[in-house]
Amino acid sequence: MKQLNQGVVGAHMCIPLQCEACWIYNIEKREMEDTPDDWEYAKCIRRCNLDAINGKAPSTIRGHRREVLSTVRYCSRIGKTPSFEPRGPMPVDDNVGMSVAVEMQLKSLFSKGRINPDYSQYDTIRKVRATASKTYDSSARGVGEQASFSQGKASRIRPTECPSQSEWFQDFARGMQNRMGYESAADHGVGMRAIVKLLEYIKADALDLEAEESMEEANQLFKIGAFICAVTVGSLRGYEGFFMDLAGMISHLDKGREGEVPEVLHANLQALLSEEMCARLPHITLCLLGNFKGEGGIGYHMINVANETTSGLQPRWWMEKLVKICQSEGRVSGPAFADKFGNLASSVDYDAVFRKYLNLVQSSTDLIPEDINVDTHYSLNRTPRKSSLTRAKRANLHKEAQEEMNRWRTVEHAKTRRPRFNMRHHYSESCLLMPTTWLYSYAL
Repeated sequence: MKQLNQGVVGAHMCIPLQCEACWIYNIEKREMEDTPDDWEYAKCIRRCNLDAINGKAPSTIRGHRREVLSTVRYCSRIGKTPSFEPRGPMPVDDNVGMSVAVEMQLKSLFSKGRINPDYSQYDTIRKVRATASKTYDSSARGVGEQASFSQGKASRIRPTECPSQSEWFQDFARGMQNRMGYESAADHGVGMRAIVKLLEYIKADALDLEAEESMEEANQLFKIGAFICAVTVGSLRGYEGFFMDLAGMISHLDKGREGEVPEVLHANLQALLSEEMCARLPHITLCLLGNFKGEGGIGYHMINVANETTSGLQPRWWMEKLVKICQSEGRVSGPAFADKFGNLASSVDYDAVFRKYLNLVQSSTDLIPEDINVDTHYSLNRTPRKSSLTRAKRANLHKEAQEEMNRWRTVEHAKTRRPRFNMRHHYSESCLLMPTTWLYSYAL
């Protein structure tokens, strides 16, 4: 902490340093005044200067300082003028982005964080810079800058005078990030037995409501149970589950209802399956329809998963129940997870029910430790997927099986490049992938 609150000898040789009063004049075109506001302003500028200094390693600064001093000493022996540029006078302007840096400091002081309400994370604060850069690009000054493309990989090169893209700002941002650190609040996974128990509770409550003829409430619970089961066995993020297409589900519902798990898999989950064995595997098809990352236009992505997993998840039972409910509502197409009018379901509502039943699992079993806060550790967005991945690793499934079930991750890693596979699958293609997709889901 001491290092973050003090400078480094020789920093002025590597960083364009100016005092707080000079910076206020450069930005505001007025002298600094002896007022509480200006003193607060000056404190923010000093913090920016310190962050910029600590954006470079102290050893790097000291090394440059030694070189400067030795070069000056050697040049003095023969009367040579050192080649170093003068350290001033600096322009009466903000061409390094100090104004934007101060605004980032102000946001870090006054904004409330999502993870911790007492302060904001650096990832939130840095959006100030992104906005400043974008407003510069669209300004009268910014639009006049020219861009070019390099040969080979298609990438844009754009020389810019945007202050928030300066070398000094790079140092400042790095120093600020190092000082603030990170506090992660990523969703955690739960044991597969907890997911199974959760679905048992949902199923029991839904059946009770059905017996009481509270059909709307019962149907809603059945849909949420089907959603949780689908995103778990399909290793999907929560929002990806809403791509489920009802017409696709109905057209392939009867395929794979009958089947037999090969004896060889009972002894070894890594056993190689022939195409004939795969064709006879008991499976249900998850049909997703949408404009997926890395693909042009709307297309199907189908995943064949086991009718029932080794831990007791029942994808076929839930999917057949889902289709039956949708048909009773008079729907045979559109999103599978929707209200009776065909409007896409609310992820917030689904997530609230998911956490409610996880709390019930925690209070009634020992499957979730008592000291864990369910509402902050888990959500429907990632918890089922992480639970699925953890179970797959514990089952010692080979890496290819895990990657095949998570093709969106490969698309994301490709960044702006096109991924080296076609993510769209129809039923025939999804059958060819069953040695990995079916095996993955069966092991859950």
